[in-house]
Amino acid sequence: MSGELILLRGLFRGSYHWGDFPKRLHSTFPEFVVTCIDIPGNGYLSSEVSPTTISGMVESVRKQRSGKGKAYILAVSMGGMIGLKWAELYPEEIESVICVNTSAKGYSPFYERLLPRNYLKIVKALVSRPYNREAVIYQMVSNQPFNLTTVNEWANYNKKYPMNISNFWRQLLAASKFVVARPECDIHFISSENDRLVNTKATKAIASAWNVSVISNEVDGHDIALDNPEWLLSIIGSIWLEA
Repeated sequence: MSGELILLRGLFRGSYHWGDFPKRLHSTFPEFVVTCIDIPGNGYLSSEVSPTTISGMVESVRKQRSGKGKAYILAVSMGGMIGLKWAELYPEEIESVICVNTSAKGYSPFYERLLPRNYLKIVKALVSRPYNREAVIYQMVSNQPFNLTTVNEWANYNKKYPMNISNFWRQLLAASKFVVARPECDIHFISSENDRLVNTKATKAIASAWNVSVISNEVDGHDIALDNPEWLLSIIGSIWLEA
């Protein structure tokens, strides 16, 4: 088993938010090329304008991939939307998609796709300086105790690759109107029961409609790769190494 393993993140998150997870993932899958891809407006592409559709994001990430042949995708949140749409539009390019805490229009109401208690926090984050912004985001996506080192690292990246508030709204618009038909490829869903950002029902609703089982995490937050990378690596291994 070999090929390219692509990592995709969500709203206003960049490749650097994976931390050392890509290296650890490569250790689990040494035959794979592990590629972290940013969408326009995020991470290393922060100076670019974000598409207002998930399909537009798919076109960007397709051009950035390192390998050829069918890819394996691990995607978080809005990244899951991109992965699913990619697989729907270009089934010949995708072998398997693992979605972590994602959602889609038509399966869940808006207040489950983004929990209302976060609305004001998001506005606060958008108008804050880098450290305060990343501190607010950390507390929304993680269930772990506050990690000053991680937040400082994120803030430093944010200074180097500054966010454009208009891109956030463009991405939120794209996510809010995202619709998808079930792709033909192998699909897996992982859902955090105690996700503070997205209701766990949102991921389960898609899985139920498509008759796909859900792997539940009962402890960690929205960003499982941050909170519990060992658990996530073990789950990915059980899916792809045993395939």
